[in-house]
Amino acid sequence: MDNKLPHYSRERLLGEGGMGKVYLAQDNQLQRQVAIKELTYQPKDDEVNHALKEARLLARVNHSNIIQIYNVHDEGDHISLVMEYFNSKTLTQFQQEAYTTLVQKLDLLQQLSAGLAAAHKNGVIHCDLKPSNILVNDQGQLKITDFGIALLASNESQNSEQTASNNPLQFGSLLFMSPEQIKLQAVDYRSDIFSFGIIAYQLMVGSHPFAYGNNGGSATDVAKRICEHTPEHAKNLMLNAPSALTDLLMEMLVKPLEQRTLTAEAIENRLKHIRTALLQAEISEQATMPLSGFPLSNVTSNDYAHAENTAPLQQNNQNLLAPENPATNGFKLSFKQIISVALICLVVIMTVWFNSTQEIETKQVVILKPTLSDSPLMAPMQQDLVISAVEDALRQAVINTKNMYLISQREVKAITKEYPDDLNKLRQATGASDIISTTLECDNSRCKVSFSRLVVNEDTSDNLSVKTEKNWLAPIGKFNAIFSTSQTQFASLFPEESEVNQSGLVQRPINENDYRNYIELYSQIKGQGEYSVESLTKLEALLTRSPYLYAAYGLYRETASKLYSDTRDKTHLKKLELLLQKSPPEYRYSVYHAIDSFFVAYKVKEHAIAQQQIVEARNRGASNFVLSELNAILFFSKGQYQKAADTFEEAIGLRPSTALLYNLAFSYWRMGDLARAEATLDRMLEVVPENYKAKRLQANIWLLQGKLYLAISAYEKVVTDLNNGTDLTNLSLAYGLNKQYDKSLKSARKALKQNPNHPVNLLNLADIEMILGYEQSAISHYQQVVVILSEKDEIQDLTYLAQAYGQLNKANLAIATLSKAQNLAPESGDVFYSSAIVYSLLKERASAVHYVEAALKNNVGVVWFNLPWFDKLCDNEDFILLMEQYKNSARCRG
Repeated sequence: MDNKLPHYSRERLLGEGGMGKVYLAQDNQLQRQVAIKELTYQPKDDEVNHALKEARLLARVNHSNIIQIYNVHDEGDHISLVMEYFNSKTLTQFQQEAYTTLVQKLDLLQQLSAGLAAAHKNGVIHCDLKPSNILVNDQGQLKITDFGIALLASNESQNSEQTASNNPLQFGSLLFMSPEQIKLQAVDYRSDIFSFGIIAYQLMVGSHPFAYGNNGGSATDVAKRICEHTPEHAKNLMLNAPSALTDLLMEMLVKPLEQRTLTAEAIENRLKHIRTALLQAEISEQATMPLSGFPLSNVTSNDYAHAENTAPLQQNNQNLLAPENPATNGFKLSFKQIISVALICLVVIMTVWFNSTQEIETKQVVILKPTLSDSPLMAPMQQDLVISAVEDALRQAVINTKNMYLISQREVKAITKEYPDDLNKLRQATGASDIISTTLECDNSRCKVSFSRLVVNEDTSDNLSVKTEKNWLAPIGKFNAIFSTSQTQFASLFPEESEVNQSGLVQRPINENDYRNYIELYSQIKGQGEYSVESLTKLEALLTRSPYLYAAYGLYRETASKLYSDTRDKTHLKKLELLLQKSPPEYRYSVYHAIDSFFVAYKVKEHAIAQQQIVEARNRGASNFVLSELNAILFFSKGQYQKAADTFEEAIGLRPSTALLYNLAFSYWRMGDLARAEATLDRMLEVVPENYKAKRLQANIWLLQGKLYLAISAYEKVVTDLNNGTDLTNLSLAYGLNKQYDKSLKSARKALKQNPNHPVNLLNLADIEMILGYEQSAISHYQQVVVILSEKDEIQDLTYLAQAYGQLNKANLAIATLSKAQNLAPESGDVFYSSAIVYSLLKERASAVHYVEAALKNNVGVVWFNLPWFDKLCDNEDFILLMEQYKNSARCRG
């Protein structure tokens, strides 16, 4: 290495600190890698001798959890320590980069206590125990380092108090010192125990016991709190941790030295017992099969229906018959015994199969947005981020749990907007089995978080009661910690469920800055509604850096879908598709990926691909409810409204909710079954009598049925409550059918002003203008409809386009467009009505009357045929008879 260490070849610098530099070197004599620490500290001669004495003392401590010192080279004013080379990371780095379970953390602490016990037995006190002096390799092996430098103290050398001027302990880390070290008082092995307690608390809880606030405060602040404050009891911050562990953590942090009676050896033994008990608990919770005495270990419970007659089972029965040698078998089975055993086996197998195939009840869960009490010490942005971190953690925990279904925020908001303080109404409207509410009380360093799980009271089926609740403290500096602890606390709300947040994706470590960026985006998008291209770009960059941030994929899909709906720009969906293709294998082969991919295909009308993704979702474990919902959406998209209605009914059987009832009513409306649509809406309005969407669809039904006074009254109220362009157009249609053309024109113009490029608004205004004789303006608006809809292929768009072509007297284009619509929905009342308009405008009376009759049979209101387009049909006897048959005999009089 140099002339002072001739037997070593320096390779590279490993690290550098205040006490010296550490190099990786080659021991040329023994042909092994070593670490050489060259001390730069220049003490007095007696202090050099003291350091050498203690280093040589430590060299005699031979333990697998301590970095060994092989040699000490003293060249007067230059000291080098030749040590064991351990390819590893510090405990701090290991915590940041690796996900560890409670059992794995206990194993690390057990190794640390074992090494410390060995040192203490040899009279060696570390006096600078901290995470950066603890090394862990990829296999989870731990070693303590930095013994034997200026910070080492033997028992006899610390029997009297030291002064600040000559105490070597002043070079330690204030963040992990014991109170007596900070006060420069006498120390012994119990000082190491206190430092160990800080490290253990931080490892288990996720935060330093004496550091508060975003940055924990200065080292001096922390040192002051170590001397003066008692930390929060670990049991308040660790969910479901055994009390033996949380009590042990607090015992190590007892301030008075005389009351800190634990030894490292005692800690090692107690950690060993806690770890063993946890492992035994895990084993006892694993499911066991009642057929352990028979050779069916290769058959899972889900396979029994298919495995009863397979070779392994037949071989099993043959084995019962085969043994003939009493020496090897001990007895023979009679024929009756064989039959009895076979029947018992069959009964047991069928019982297990029956139980395994029973559908486990799915919990339908509502996550309410957390409420934060007035927190003047917290900045508004910080408040939003904490709320978003807790809310997202709960939502992802539900999504990641088998037999739990997360009820969408949109559905929850729709109900809470109308009934803000009525949780019973929310439960009835969403079909929720569980409602999770969260309250936060925060200062500038931490929040008291309270979770409550509300379920239907068993005694009164109409009222909710708190089934379980959890209260805990969360430091607000690290959002990763808030996320993980929130999910753990959420799991404790469901003590009867063994796999909360464990049956989906395995969590991977996420960089704190990346997670903070995600929470900021979540708050902006979900909280503030910023569904923008900028948000999408930031999400894409985030997922490129941190592809294991699974929750961001769902947020990206929601944002891309919203942008596509607003702009019809397929680029957003193509980017989503590419992002999903590049996702990690764990996500790419999950049920969540299949659902995301379904919505991409559904949005762009790639129905075959959407169907494939439903199959993938089923194969990957999607619940029956999710599959029903996806199938219903796909049927509706394909215009198969009867199948959509049937499948929505199936979903309602699994989760009765007003959102599903609305979808069912809308399906009936689209297929022209207005009676069933109205009956379904009545069911919905019994639960949410003031629901805006239900009232609007009810008004649409009345309009289509020709119940004009009911429709006008409903639309006028809806427009007053919410001045929506679509409702204004429908009100205009109702006025027009009622021959109140001036009012109709006024509403139509208001609607178009709100959305100038909406084809329905344009078509309706053009119709009114044509009726009132404003022909040039009408033609201009019809032409705009054609420009907007000429490339569309949805049924409604095709019917509007055909009408515009008919009004412009473009017969061939009108008929070709109708043909496309009829192929998509051959039994649609809307298509029949549009066909009647087109053929009437084209003066093909026979065809027009044919479609008038078809529309009437499909519940299109007879009043719709009072419009001037049908005046020419009044010289057709069949049309007159139809009007009389449907009680509109005044239609063709005068």
